[in-house]
Amino acid sequence: MGGQLGLLCVGIGLLLIGLGWNGAAGVDFVSGQIPYLLSGGAMGLALVVLGVGLIVVEHSRKNRAHLEGELRELHSAVSRLASAIASTAGTNGHGSGPGQDTVVLGSSSFHRLDCRLVGGKDLPQSTVDAALREGLSPCRICNPVVTDAPAPSEL
Repeated sequence: MGGQLGLLCVGIGLLLIGLGWNGAAGVDFVSGQIPYLLSGGAMGLALVVLGVGLIVVEHSRKNRAHLEGELRELHSAVSRLASAIASTAGTNGHGSGPGQDTVVLGSSSFHRLDCRLVGGKDLPQSTVDAALREGLSPCRICNPVVTDAPAPSEL
């Protein structure tokens, strides 16, 4: 919106400058030209400067929002990589202990490897502990936190 408003201000400013100079050109004595130049020229110049400022601010905001989005993605990827490295280093290849089951990480939740919601998708894997540390919630369908516990009907 700021960019469009800026373009409108620049257009109106240039129009006022043109009208001021046109009015001044129609008068052949200097004291008669000054009101045209001051009203049209100064107001037009002010609108052009304001419009250019609005355009620059709008582009800066868009660029900042884009950069912040990319930084969030990068932070998430680095966190997942650090969690994966920490979980691999923590087990030292000796198998998985409690809370070390491999899960698939989604955007806001984590799933078992056989969950139908993530089937066929190429998503990163990690451990339950790492996913919980990352702030992800367990899937309500496959419930990856309860791994080998018997269902209530089996008790």
